[in-house]
Amino acid sequence: MVTACIGEPVSWMRLELFALDPSDAAVAAHVEACPACGACLAQLRADRVVLPPLTVAAAAPRRRWWLAFLPVAGVAAAVVLLVVVRPREPGEPAARRGDVALVKGVGEVVLRTVRERDGAIRSDAATYAPGDRWKVMVTCAPGPQAWVDVAVLDAGAVDYPLGEPAAIACGNDVVVAGAFAITGDRPNQICVRVAASAGARVAPRPGDPDVACVTVRRE
Repeated sequence: MVTACIGEPVSWMRLELFALDPSDAAVAAHVEACPACGACLAQLRADRVVLPPLTVAAAAPRRRWWLAFLPVAGVAAAVVLLVVVRPREPGEPAARRGDVALVKGVGEVVLRTVRERDGAIRSDAATYAPGDRWKVMVTCAPGPQAWVDVAVLDAGAVDYPLGEPAAIACGNDVVVAGAFAITGDRPNQICVRVAASAGARVAPRPGDPDVACVTVRRE
């Protein structure tokens, strides 16, 4: 699904600032008239916690293909994960697809990424280009707490653009706030390893029952 801005798009960063302090009259007028930017603002306000605004951090010296977007005040950024509970058809394996994880104590989790490009938002994008911003927004069956560890796999190398695993309370459209970008020219896998409790970090392996991944390719 593609939702396009009616005019000059309002950036995620400016919307996050507006969610914290709705005093910007220009943004207020724009989101009232623009369904795309209004929907993004509603999504931000639906987060359990509105985090401080994001700033761009320099890429790690040994990796040059991604840049982490980190919030100020030392709060680690988190990619927007959308974990969606999807009913299975009769006889369908719980984790048949690569974007589905099945975790004891949590249940079925489906990973979906969201891409922002020049104000246009897509939840079905499978390609990336310079300037794209990715979010991971997450839903698991309401009730349990889950630990979500986000990783990006590039030709065997594993990076954790959002720092340490994040604890979430399961529910619909639970957002682990933050975003990241991918650069380079190779296919990358955006993965999440989900656990019912905190533990030692284990690098995600696509195909493991508790790991869900999607692949994005350079345009």
